[in-house]
Amino acid sequence: MPQPTPDLKIISSRVFRGPNVWHYEPAIQLVVDLGVLEEFPTNKLPGFADALVERLPGLMNHTCSRGRRGGFVERLHEGTWVGHVAEHVALQLQQTVGHDMRRGKTRQVRASTAATT
Repeated sequence: MPQPTPDLKIISSRVFRGPNVWHYEPAIQLVVDLGVLEEFPTNKLPGFADALVERLPGLMNHTCSRGRRGGFVERLHEGTWVGHVAEHVALQLQQTVGHDMRRGKTRQVRASTAATT
């Protein structure tokens, strides 16, 4: 079994400054190759969830798909994917500097599609 290593790579990034295919508001699209981390949901990374929330306590307010405060932290402990974590970290960093960002979306992309986006 491979070990979790930080070998993820940003394949492409796009900034949409106005209405776009994703949303009526400005948006950022990142295509990220998670590398070996694709095989490690957060519940397989000992101490990860608690360490992340300690560093970004605002994550405790994220409702995620649960629709209630703490929903994202529950997902961290149950096991969610690193791409999903990156989405919430990006939202929290924007909130920390004063932007009211609450919407994100994480989707899997086939390798052949990722190279052309």
